[in-house]
Amino acid sequence: MPLKRQETANGRCQATTKAGRQCAAPAVRGGTLCALHSDPERAAELGRKGGAGNRKLYQADDRPKIPAPRNASDVMNFLADAMSEVRAGTMDPKLGSTLGYLGTSLLRAIEVADVDERLKRVEYDLAYLAQENPHN
Repeated sequence: MPLKRQETANGRCQATTKAGRQCAAPAVRGGTLCALHSDPERAAELGRKGGAGNRKLYQADDRPKIPAPRNASDVMNFLADAMSEVRAGTMDPKLGSTLGYLGTSLLRAIEVADVDERLKRVEYDLAYLAQENPHN
């Protein structure tokens, strides 16, 4: 005996959402569920198609390995290249963001290392002067 479909009172789907509320989509004519709740496999397929349509694939880098930036000028040039590649659409923007974040951290580390090196030189010079002029 075929199942008897009931019309919904308000014309809305009778399924509940993950949040526990009633689905707001209209029910399929002659049914109690919306198109997506009546066929969950179709809903999953549509979700996959939607996600795949928004995805941009980037070619894997076949570039030779470049040396790590060693000074602020190297970092600046590297970040400028990354920015132009993101803008041209040849680099994944997520990778560009990651490189920007890492570049900022590297610039701070370079700055601290430079200040530390300069301070050591000043301390060395002061110690040398103190040895030459012990009476001052």
